[in-house]
Amino acid sequence: MNYYDQHLHTFLSFDSNEQFEHYLAYQPEFFVATDHFDLKNPYSNFHDDIPDYPRLVEKHQQLQDTTSTHLLKGIEIGVVPGQEQQILDYLHDHPYDLKLISIHQNGTFDYMDDAVLKKDKFDVAKIYFEQMSTVLDSFPEGHIMTHFDYGLRRFDFSQEELAQHFETELTTIFKKIVARELAMEINAKSFGPYKNAHLYEYAIPLYQSVGGKLFTLGSDAHVASDYRLDFAAMSKLLRSFDVTELAVFQGTERMMTDLPEA
Repeated sequence: MNYYDQHLHTFLSFDSNEQFEHYLAYQPEFFVATDHFDLKNPYSNFHDDIPDYPRLVEKHQQLQDTTSTHLLKGIEIGVVPGQEQQILDYLHDHPYDLKLISIHQNGTFDYMDDAVLKKDKFDVAKIYFEQMSTVLDSFPEGHIMTHFDYGLRRFDFSQEELAQHFETELTTIFKKIVARELAMEINAKSFGPYKNAHLYEYAIPLYQSVGGKLFTLGSDAHVASDYRLDFAAMSKLLRSFDVTELAVFQGTERMMTDLPEA
């Protein structure tokens, strides 16, 4: 099995209009859309953004006879403390092959909102990392912890600032990721467009130092032209830390695949 993109969005996400067919034009062996699930989402006026599961099933049924690609069901779950049981109830009735865990918002603001620019960046990062740590304790589902730096994207952080102010918090977070056998995602939007590759250069060896071995690459594409975005560059970075394999999740099964060619 070749590694395939495990973080993609379609028209079933509130912030994408992309069609499945445009991704399938790349003829991947496996395809999984991981559309957004965010309750009381500040990004959309505190509405519940829940992907249309019957529409997903219908779309798979329509496509299965027209493609040799294996179609999997995925979801990106934004978790806010206090919402855990409602999310678990939803997942009980809606099975998915791949579950991404994300921290996007805290019930008051999304960490990408302009509102964060009025706050001290260290205060925002502290709130963000505390939320991530809490969620890793309180929410038992998931395969991959996505974009560890999402809450930092609107600010300029250096490796030295992370080490000085948040290494203790990040070490705790990475220990929890390892204990739960989740994978750490290298996120292309963070790596490229948000220019946080240097933060991954800091975080990867810290994660490895506490036993972290599971990595994934995710384009976080919202348009098909971003499929496998920056995979070569992200693979090169992982190779520099002696990483040679990536984790692939399909339900209860975890497999290891070779890094894509640089």
